[in-house]
Amino acid sequence: MSSNRYLTKTRFKLATECETKLFYTRKKAEYADQSADDPFLQELAKGGYQVGELAKYYFTENAADITIKETKSEPVLEETTKRIKRGDKYIAEAAVQYDNFFIRVDIFEIDTSKKLIRFYEVKAKSWDKDVLFMKTTGRGENKGKTTIDKD
Repeated sequence: MSSNRYLTKTRFKLATECETKLFYTRKKAEYADQSADDPFLQELAKGGYQVGELAKYYFTENAADITIKETKSEPVLEETTKRIKRGDKYIAEAAVQYDNFFIRVDIFEIDTSKKLIRFYEVKAKSWDKDVLFMKTTGRGENKGKTTIDKD
């Protein structure tokens, strides 16, 4: 199973940027990832991990209790299934697979009585408070509707 090259969120994002980047992911012998050695990107990642840990506390008092520590695909899938079967409502770092699609979910919520699953993705990013993220359409069929500004 580990030899499969799943279409993950990260690889999907790479593909939208550049098909060639997708082709060369995980082919370290042919294509070195220089971002791994970038100190600025390493510091950004640390901030992202801190925000991810904080987010877990919105769901439980003990984040360690809901977190899957394993990193390899197959054991994470097995652990996710085990936790669902035992009735865990929240699972951090869970995994879901469908065909070639493999997803690691920051926080996975399941309510078996309602047959409801929610995925929560935690992102750490700063923004300019003067930049508006919402816009109201002024004309056309969506006139007056407020939506997220895709730009």
